[in-house]
This record gives sequence, structure tokens and C-alpha cells, in this order.
Amino acid sequence: MKATKGIVLCVIVFTQSAKSQNNNHQYYLEGQFCSGLQQNCFVSGIGGAFGFYISNNQSIDFRAKEIYNFSDKNVIGVLNFNYRYHFKNGVFIGGGFAHHHEISGIHYIEQPAEAALGSHPQMRHRSGLSAEIGYSFKAISKTGFFNCVYPTANLMGTYMILDKGLNPLITANVGIRIGLKRW
Repeated sequence: MKATKGIVLCVIVFTQSAKSQNNNHQYYLEGQFCSGLQQNCFVSGIGGAFGFYISNNQSIDFRAKEIYNFSDKNVIGVLNFNYRYHFKNGVFIGGGFAHHHEISGIHYIEQPAEAALGSHPQMRHRSGLSAEIGYSFKAISKTGFFNCVYPTANLMGTYMILDKGLNPLITANVGIRIGLKRW
């Protein structure tokens, strides 16, 4: 009986969250928590994004993350520039360009400004491709200055081309997106 109630509750939550696509705003900001793997090493960090819709189902997304690799103690600054296609049920897929700034944790602590800006002499730069799949949940709020506020979740992978470093970087990300301007 408990299993049936749990299944019914999950179905109700899913159908309530799948009702809207949440793309009735033109610009958005997002904050997120990230966790995943770089090859066989556990990574975790935070990220943020700015994006804009070019039509009801298409957007351009610029995303930056600061991720810590627990095995080799490196800090990875991940930059993604992706095109996204949004389906009517809240699911989106995307792909595009990725760039990593990788530096040891010791150098990051000694000179954090240079490390964050990507200009530290010990910084390793790598570029490649990214792909993602995600879901935008039903809006929490749709009033006030911010057009709408809603949770998002996505799975993103980056692969650095022509490089012998750790590949790929795969992260699961959860966050809150804030829509800024109505269409």
C-alpha cells in the first residue's frame, strides 16, 4: 500500500511540474550546484549562467563553473557557450563550445585573482565540445520584477579535443533560474 501511495505521489509531482515550459521570458540568470566525475575522479563545485531566448524553443546559454577535483586537487574553471533547443514539456538539449582553465589548488590559493581570470602563469587552457540534456520545472513564482523563478536540472558533459588531460568532465547540475524580461 505504501508503494502505491509513493508511486501516485511521484506521478502527481511529475505531472504538476511538467505543465509549463517556462520560456515566456527573454533573458535569464541561473545559479547552480554541480557534482560529477572527471574521468574517474570525483568533482564538485558551483556555477552560474546567463542566457537569452532567440525564439520560443531556442536559446543561447553562456555558463561558467568553478569545480574542484578531489583526486588531483586541481581547480577547473569551465566555460560553456551552448545552443539549446527547448521542447514543449520542459526538456531541453544543447551543445556547443567548451573551454577549461585548470590550475593546482595551491596556485589557486596563492593567487586567486589571476587564477579566476585565467591569467595565472601556471594555468592550463584546454578547449573542446560540450553537450547537455536537462529539464526546467514548473515556475515557483511568476510575479514582481523577476518574470518567473523556477528550478532546473541538467546533465552536462565536456570533452577536450587534442589533449591528453583528464577527459571527459561530466557533471549533474541543479539550480534556480530567474527569468528577467517577458517576450
